[in-house]
Amino acid sequence: MDVVDRYFSAYNAHDLDELMGCYCAKPVAVGPGGPAEGRSDVASYHTAIWQAFPDVHVTVLQKVVDGEATAVTAVGTGRHTGPFPLTTGDVLQSTGRYVSVRCCWFFTVQDGLIVNQQVFYDQLELYLQLGLPLSRLGP
Repeated sequence: MDVVDRYFSAYNAHDLDELMGCYCAKPVAVGPGGPAEGRSDVASYHTAIWQAFPDVHVTVLQKVVDGEATAVTAVGTGRHTGPFPLTTGDVLQSTGRYVSVRCCWFFTVQDGLIVNQQVFYDQLELYLQLGLPLSRLGP
């Protein structure tokens, strides 16, 4: 099992210690909310997602490895029952809504550890599933 497989196993188990064991000493993770730099920021990012979606589960659909680069397509599912920070800076309180969102991760792996991770997902798809009106999503 390579580090990306271990990452998703730990992510789905919500095992922060095991998940952080997949990262190098100074990882960078970038997602729609912006970059998280360093172990503390990366751990906080994962904790915030797990608090917002305590049953979140990622199903890997495809994984492609090319040297140090690994790309993964997946579907993330879960019920929104906790505070979720939006990219607007607002925090969405529990809606109780179930979401299913397609996503894509890109990892850079060096010496068997993740040094860089980028995740992309359709924020509009997620926000609409959470019941946010379009007027709340823009300026």
